[in-house]
Amino acid sequence: MSRVFLAEEVRLGRRVVVKVLPPEMAAGVSMDRFEREIRLAAKLQHPHVVPLLTAGSSDDLLYYIMPFIEGESLRAKLAREGELPVPEVLKILRDVLDALAYAHRHQVVHRDIKPDNVMLCEGHALVTDFGVAKAVAESTGKHTLTSMGVALGTPAYMAPEQATADPHTDHRADIYAVGAMAYEMLSGRPPFMAMNAQAMLAAHVTESPDPVTKHRTTVPPALNELILRCLEKKPADRWQRADELIPHVTAMLTPTGGMTPTATQPHPAVGGRTETDRTGRTETDKTDGEASPMRVAGLFAASSVVVLLLVYAIVRFAGLPYWVFYGAIVLLVLGLPIMLLTSHHERRRALARSSGRMTATPSGGLTPHFTWRKAILGGVVAFAVLGVTAAGYTAMRLLGIGPAGTLVAAGRLDARERLLLADFDNVTSDSTVGESVTELFRVDLAQSRVINLMEPGQVGELLERMGRGRDSPVTPELAVEIAAREGLKAYVAGEVRSVGAGYVVSARVVAAASGEELTSARETAADAGELIHAVDRLSGRLRERIGESLRTVRAEPPLERVTTTSLEALRLYAQATDVANQGDYRRSVALLKEAVARDSTFAMAWRRMGAYMSSNAQLAAEMRDEGIAALQRAYSLKDRLSERERYHVEALYFSTVENDRERSITSYLALLEKYPDDATALNNIATDYSALGRFAERDDAYRRAIATGQAQAITYGNLLGTLRNRGLLAVADTVLDLYAAAFPEAPQIPQGRAALAGDRMNWDEVVRIADEAGPKYATLDVWSLNTKADVARLRGQLHEVDRLRERAIRANAPRFDVSPEDRDFRIELDRVSRQIWFAEDRSQFAQRVEELWQRNRRFTASVAPINRRYPQFIGLFTQVGRPQRARQLADEFAKLLDQRTLDLPGVRNNFRRGEAGIALAEGRPLEAIGLLRAVRADNRECAFCDLVDLGDAYDRAGNADSGLAYFERYLDTPGNRMGTDANWLGRTLKRLGELHEAKGNPEKAVEYYGRFVDLWANADPELQPLVSQARERMVALAGERR
Repeated sequence: MSRVFLAEEVRLGRRVVVKVLPPEMAAGVSMDRFEREIRLAAKLQHPHVVPLLTAGSSDDLLYYIMPFIEGESLRAKLAREGELPVPEVLKILRDVLDALAYAHRHQVVHRDIKPDNVMLCEGHALVTDFGVAKAVAESTGKHTLTSMGVALGTPAYMAPEQATADPHTDHRADIYAVGAMAYEMLSGRPPFMAMNAQAMLAAHVTESPDPVTKHRTTVPPALNELILRCLEKKPADRWQRADELIPHVTAMLTPTGGMTPTATQPHPAVGGRTETDRTGRTETDKTDGEASPMRVAGLFAASSVVVLLLVYAIVRFAGLPYWVFYGAIVLLVLGLPIMLLTSHHERRRALARSSGRMTATPSGGLTPHFTWRKAILGGVVAFAVLGVTAAGYTAMRLLGIGPAGTLVAAGRLDARERLLLADFDNVTSDSTVGESVTELFRVDLAQSRVINLMEPGQVGELLERMGRGRDSPVTPELAVEIAAREGLKAYVAGEVRSVGAGYVVSARVVAAASGEELTSARETAADAGELIHAVDRLSGRLRERIGESLRTVRAEPPLERVTTTSLEALRLYAQATDVANQGDYRRSVALLKEAVARDSTFAMAWRRMGAYMSSNAQLAAEMRDEGIAALQRAYSLKDRLSERERYHVEALYFSTVENDRERSITSYLALLEKYPDDATALNNIATDYSALGRFAERDDAYRRAIATGQAQAITYGNLLGTLRNRGLLAVADTVLDLYAAAFPEAPQIPQGRAALAGDRMNWDEVVRIADEAGPKYATLDVWSLNTKADVARLRGQLHEVDRLRERAIRANAPRFDVSPEDRDFRIELDRVSRQIWFAEDRSQFAQRVEELWQRNRRFTASVAPINRRYPQFIGLFTQVGRPQRARQLADEFAKLLDQRTLDLPGVRNNFRRGEAGIALAEGRPLEAIGLLRAVRADNRECAFCDLVDLGDAYDRAGNADSGLAYFERYLDTPGNRMGTDANWLGRTLKRLGELHEAKGNPEKAVEYYGRFVDLWANADPELQPLVSQARERMVALAGERR
């Protein structure tokens, strides 16, 4: 019917069979009808049906595709072996009939059952080409068929109604074909033999087949009868359904199933003699062997192993309590003596029967109950009771009923409830044990998907807002106070107590409002080495009682694996966590280094150390390479982390080490799918989105983090910064209010308010906030000085700037271990940089800048290249008219940085800005404009950034109109502007007055001159000539207007 090709499906890497209909057949076929019929057949999914994968046409050829089946066709087997053994024939028939019964139930008739369409694979038969014959017939139209044996079936196996093209042909034609095929498998020939197709079809219609037994006498009569009934001429006389045949075929496959006579039962011989089998063994001998105690015990042991493995699997994967498994052990232990007693009584009964001395069964005692039937039934009932008990326990647990009910199911806690972990009370002689156990417990509780444990950083920020130190111990009393402030329903408290050489560790969940103990658990440790295991068990039990799935808890790796086996390393890690919570990241890193020195596989310590050294601004300047190495080590040990920590490590590794933000996002998304309220992950994925320019997703992640109620201050600050960059100041005000509500005492609040006031050019308000915040917050003294210095600078009060900046540098030096010599150098460099910016003749400073650069080399020789002030000196050399020297520094700087650093957007754009400055100094303003435009294109979110630099470049290029436009955009665009305004605002206002005057716009010129005069009204005396010039121009323009 078709041409067959073996092909390979490249995409899935598998072999398939392509069957192509001959062109003469495909010519008259309606493709739509062909595909409709094929689609119906393709729905068949059955173990003994080879499915149709697809069908279609190419040019004028029709084809359909099926999986490639390893094995051979029944036709090939018949060609090689001829007659097949009766059992094999029956197995093939059963599989084929099973496939047909399924297809007929789905209204699909094969119409072409034959040995060619039956594949044999691994002892099973599979039917191919389902529905293809009908698809061709229906889509072609029977009246157009030119080849009977092709379109409607195969002559040797066609039912009479098929041969006569009866339009009422149905599924019983397939039953006829099965009979013809079975006839051939048994006799080696089809039911009819003819010279051509027409004669063969005529025989099917008019002749009766010979019995199969005529050609092969060993065929069982029942099988012969079955086949002949399949081959009846009238469909009504045949078997009516394929599934009607299956029981008969199955019965013939079993011993005596219609194939041999049924044997008679043996009777006891006179005189006590017993029947023997061909081996000489009597029935008594066989019964003794089959029911011997050793045999029964062996079979019971083997069965018990299977049962216990099954019960254990159910306990693990269905999340049932372990007592179900232990209950199964008890039942099996009790069942063994029962089975042995039963075997003893059954052997006695068998002996009595075989000897002919049957005795009456005692009516009293237990003997009548020791039968195989009752023993097996009793076992089934016992395990059923165990199952019902387990189901009842599970139902009570899920519904929150009785002592089995969980806190979540009972409504005492909500799903993903925020909880606080108080410090464990330490009633031991070792003062560090409590701290270590608390950290261990925190690590395990943090993996829960049912509760949200407050992170140490959140607790530290909260303690600061409460006027306490970040390192204050969180006692149960303080936990109650925190819970009241944060609206927490409960907190977790615990105790570790010495008992001899061991410990008792207990934990409890306490209702914050009432002090009621909601649940508790206790575990013991034989010694210090067992303490981690005890905490692991304790945390698991508490999580189960809160409401976490038993299966989830058990699926997690042991706590010892995801932390450390060294209690000393754990103690150092706990101390490092507390120290970092107080803001001393440098000391925390030192403690973490000690921890990994004691356990080099302590992945959590490597991860935290790498995060601090590569992400913290203070440490990254000195330890970024060490941080990268630590993250690489943590990533190599990720299998020793909990699932939640592992996702964090992967994401941090991809973003920081590989600079692959997409893979970092993938890891965070996987984490958030399981822990949707992980505020740290939401904050970090937002930074990844920002780096990729996916700003809407970034803002959504920040808002989701804030909505969890667990966001740290940095998240509010990050969102605030993005809103300011985009000039969305009103929205930024709202976020800042939320920030202040969550962290009312945070020093970042006055910083944010001052920044927003600066964005609106409300300089008096900026100074007022800085004056108030400096004395109030110890950490803001330097910020306050620098902020006031920026305002003084934009007002032209350079002497005041010198005073404020010197105070700031001197105050900051001890905090960063800056030597007095280096401190004085920084003060000088800061002052000279400012003098150059405001100087009329900058070239006079060229030698001074070179001297400063050489001194800078000495002070920064030991720090990372990124922190050696190259960008600052590149800018200074361009300002003093030494562009060649600036280029030398730029080239030197680029060689010192690795490619990963050079590819960072901030670094890349700083190089572009440096190149733009060099281009301007060398008289190539158009090139500078191109570079600055590239910077803006790379920093699409910041509407304000680099506008004034572009205005200056266009102005110096002689394009006054574009320069004026960009200067005005700089003034009118809201954004994060105070640092830029400190340098550019006065100069820009004055230059806009000059440009408008040159263009003949006196009103606009007077406006900008006036704003400049107001801004620099109290400027230093050496800058007052510029103010006087502006006033003179205002007077002159006013006179011209009159």
